[in-house]
Amino acid sequence: MLKLIPMAALGLGLAACVPTQHPSYLVAAADPAVGTRPPTYSAVTAGVRAYDVVDPLDWRELNRRVAPGANPERGDSDDAARRGR
Repeated sequence: MLKLIPMAALGLGLAACVPTQHPSYLVAAADPAVGTRPPTYSAVTAGVRAYDVVDPLDWRELNRRVAPGANPERGDSDDAARRGR
């Protein structure tokens, strides 16, 4: 009970600091005199890319392409070592 009284006093003290009027940016949204843009048509499929089906590729080569600092022309992969280069 004794801990509840200071918490209630703190809450009432903070509530006294809250402004009584709403901020103007919240009230302006309900103002009918404010002009807005008319709605325009936009296609549902605007910006959609087509992804065609492709054959599976060698996963080692794909990993080399996306690796940071990769240089696929150098030929220093472990595949080159296995092939005897």
